[in-house]
Amino acid sequence: MGREDDEYLSTDEVRAKLSCLLEADLLRLRRMAELQAKKLRNCDPDDLLSDGLDRVVSGARRWPRGVETAPFMRMVFGSIVSSRAKHAAIAAQHEMDVEVDQAGNLDSGNCVIEAGASSDPAHAVYAQEMLEKVTSNLVNDPHAQAIALALGEGLTANETLSQFHMSQNQYDAARKRLRRVVSRLITGENAP
Repeated sequence: MGREDDEYLSTDEVRAKLSCLLEADLLRLRRMAELQAKKLRNCDPDDLLSDGLDRVVSGARRWPRGVETAPFMRMVFGSIVSSRAKHAAIAAQHEMDVEVDQAGNLDSGNCVIEAGASSDPAHAVYAQEMLEKVTSNLVNDPHAQAIALALGEGLTANETLSQFHMSQNQYDAARKRLRRVVSRLITGENAP
């Protein structure tokens, strides 16, 4: 087992960790999958939850040591949604809406490229990728990581405080650390 393997849980450790989840934990995971699924059209939260758990249990998505279940699974669900959004964006570029007349002949005047979702999938993909970069930079800062994930899900400050059991001071301090990480990442992207 190499140094890189020591940074991740083994499949047995993953199974043990998941088998200890309580019903409330599973409901929280279902809710996270539901929030992530809302980012895509026709994305079933139960399928997303199942796909995420399958990837984790199979080892296709490796679980870093020290990362709690909820933040890790949010990243897994987000990654799946991001991947599906990329595929949808590519497919939308190639889809055509072709109309036919009453006789079943192509109506050449009504051949239109379908744009897909009303919002730009590229923006959703970029936002998801940035969220993943931010959360991976915050692996050792669970409060800041929780705030980043909560913002990605559209939670308010009060909802974040409640869901992650933070005091206002913990929230404010973690938000400052989060801003510094985001600022550093954006500066790095815009560097020549």
